[in-house]
Amino acid sequence: MNSLKVCITGDIDTGEKEDIPRLKVYFDVLEQYNAKATIPVTAKAVEDYPERIEYIVKRGHEISGHGDIHKEFYGSVFKQVERLEKMVKIISDMLDVQLNGFRAPWYKHDKNTYIALSKVGLQYDSSQKRFEIATKWIPYIEKRYLEFKYYNFIKPILIKAAQSYNLILKRKRYPYYVAEGVLEIPVLGISDFSVIDDKKGPRYMPKDSIKIGKIWLENLKCLERVGGVLVLQAHPCRMSPDYVGALDYFIKYALKSGAEFETLSSIAFEFGNQQKGDG
Repeated sequence: MNSLKVCITGDIDTGEKEDIPRLKVYFDVLEQYNAKATIPVTAKAVEDYPERIEYIVKRGHEISGHGDIHKEFYGSVFKQVERLEKMVKIISDMLDVQLNGFRAPWYKHDKNTYIALSKVGLQYDSSQKRFEIATKWIPYIEKRYLEFKYYNFIKPILIKAAQSYNLILKRKRYPYYVAEGVLEIPVLGISDFSVIDDKKGPRYMPKDSIKIGKIWLENLKCLERVGGVLVLQAHPCRMSPDYVGALDYFIKYALKSGAEFETLSSIAFEFGNQQKGDG
């Protein structure tokens, strides 16, 4: 794999806010560009709002696991396997889909999570954060760099800071194995929450949606020359309907840069096959 891949994801925690009209607006934007998303959902959301999650499947997007309930994944391998098996059974049985991957609620998990994923046969995880520009250790500039007066002068430093973060925490540009048969596909640390609802700001308003798209695009540009995978966290309940302009802007210009939009499963499948071929 030596190309530029993008995957749009958006977790559904309870399903309470993601009614069909909201989902329709969200997926209509993606459909304009033939972009397929991966939507991690909890088993509880599927049980409580099956018609909403079924709508996502009917629109042709991937469903992945987000837990049995929206609770962090910590503890023994046995306990986590128990929760994951419950999640897989409920979602697979109710939706008639095969689950291939997982994202922990709030990204909160431990090393036992990877072992548990391997034991239940899930092929990928997307619970680790990766940064391309700045990091969460640079609180003000982390999400506001495009508005910073001297951004162009300090951009190389901010990129180096992100590279250091990724190096220390071993967050790679392409999928990498974290357990037997389990690939990690990190998600970009600048999510929709961090620029819309985070108390630390910047709390962009709907009229500023394009600014969010520009931030994501700027991160993608860091991978244009070297290739890699950029995974966005853009929740349907937060992005739709008021902020879908951010997605529209990002997808449009990402495609112009040569990026390919895929689901997490297809990325994991391609990478896994490549690794087998190299072996």
